[in-house]
Amino acid sequence: MIASVPRGRWALGACAVVAALSGCSAMAEPAAAVSEHEARAAVADVIATASQRTPAAMKQLCEANDGCMGMSSSLESDPGSAPGPEAAPEVLCVVGIPPTPSQDGSQLVVLEGVDGRGRHYVSQVLVDRAATGDEAGRLEVQEPAFWLGVAYTALQGGRSWDSLTDVPEQQIEHNARARRPCDDTAAWLAEVSGHPAATASRASSA
Repeated sequence: MIASVPRGRWALGACAVVAALSGCSAMAEPAAAVSEHEARAAVADVIATASQRTPAAMKQLCEANDGCMGMSSSLESDPGSAPGPEAAPEVLCVVGIPPTPSQDGSQLVVLEGVDGRGRHYVSQVLVDRAATGDEAGRLEVQEPAFWLGVAYTALQGGRSWDSLTDVPEQQIEHNARARRPCDDTAAWLAEVSGHPAATASRASSA
């Protein structure tokens, strides 16, 4: 078993000891926390760009956010799947995510709507900041193709999620899971991150 190394004076000291041998550098500071206002604005920009439903808009969507390395990678080949301007999703709630080693506090925005093919979705959209490189500090929406449906199953120790399918019965189950951060915030957060404390802001309070 490999023990985890705590952040702080001991960890930095250990890094200094092995620096000459392994090139270890000082631990990077986590990216600054994202406010609820910033998260709502970032998601609104994604919704507006996606509503153009063109390959160029989808390329812009990826470049402005996480690069679409995951399930959003098919965006440019199927822009018509995105909801148009007349079908903008509803924000069900915004949930603050506790700090991680790379993020001082992300925000989860839960959306509900109908995609460009008429499929009903509930999706969790994670907003955080680029932690390294030239774009460090820039707000990023993870998996910006929100209408594909994301329900996170883990947010710490590696991120994982379930996605929406085309099977009606499974869609109902998925959408219920994706809505859980709004319905039972503390229990959901304990499951995905191990931190029971969180804040949720309903769309009605925006």
